[in-house]
Amino acid sequence: MYELFILGQLMDRPMTGYQLRKALVSVVGQELTISFGALYPLLDRLAAADELTLAFKPTPNKRPQKVATLATAGRRHFWTLVLAPVALNKQTQLTFQIKLNFLHLLTIDQQLAVLTDFKTFTQGQLQRLTDQQARLQHNIHMVVADIADALLVNELQQVRAQAQLNWVNAVIQAKKESAL
Repeated sequence: MYELFILGQLMDRPMTGYQLRKALVSVVGQELTISFGALYPLLDRLAAADELTLAFKPTPNKRPQKVATLATAGRRHFWTLVLAPVALNKQTQLTFQIKLNFLHLLTIDQQLAVLTDFKTFTQGQLQRLTDQQARLQHNIHMVVADIADALLVNELQQVRAQAQLNWVNAVIQAKKESAL
């Protein structure tokens, strides 16, 4: 998932690790970003796989910056990752957020495919939350106060998922209209 983000960001221009991390924070938020301790080894692995090159650039403060530039193999890997189906796991939401950040790099048909996949995921998310709500209401192994709290959290999750579904439907509609 972070590979997809790095490769996608580098599709537009070379960037330093610091710039990549700042861009990631703007897409996924501070709490879901990658640490520098994980980012730089990932950049090194991508460089070792010939997907990007790393070069030091001098700076006025005498501390050189490591700049990553996308290579041809990295471009191919980006296209594979961005167009691949997203597995249903704890990182699905985050992976879709990252993919949505790169819609500008995709054709309208590719954009609609990613958005439709996201819509399908969101519809499934709503269904899972509805099923969970029904199970909670009839859970004889929980105390009433715990059920009430769990239902309250479930309601919040359903509101978020419904807002997400409304959003993706509107974006799909706008993309279809702009393609006409």
